Amino acid sequence: MKHLMILIVIVAFISCSKDDGAIPERVSIEDVPAVTTNLESGKTVDTIRLSGSPGNYEGKVKVALYFNDATPPAKVDIVVRKNGAASNVKLYKADVTSLPVNFTIKVSDLETLFGAAIKASDSYDFAPDIYVKDKKYEAFPVTGIGSGSGVTGMSAVGFGEFVRFYVK
Repeated sequence: MKHLMILIVIVAFISCSKDDGAIPERVSIEDVPAVTTNLESGKTVDTIRLSGSPGNYEGKVKVALYFNDATPPAKVDIVVRKNGAASNVKLYKADVTSLPVNFTIKVSDLETLFGAAIKASDSYDFAPDIYVKDKKYEAFPVTGIGSGSGVTGMSAVGFGEFVRFYVK
């Protein structure tokens, strides 16, 4: 009887396999590259000081593929969100097709985009909307988690989901 039970267990193990067949067409898997957004210094936060000459401020931002050998997106649009409100997002640079890309943020750019002078306690977040084939992955969608949300703790390994400029 003991040998029969062992035989049944062995047959059960040998005959078990997991094969659900091909992925159904209704399931879509896309390779969305990790796009990192950092200050040129590598940090993700900077401060625009109202004391002194805020009009002379220049923030240097770099948007790049996190993995250099990854397939790049078709394009990215660089967008900016004011005060963390997903309902207040403006287009900063459209149709960027070559990464990495560097750009300089000036106070006059922010004031023009949002139609108001910067003021203390404002914050401005820069990140890419990522286009893969005919799909757009928004950095700051009105609902849900954006494409720039990243994995918690990734800043420790140099990944920046977005760059934030505080006004003080």
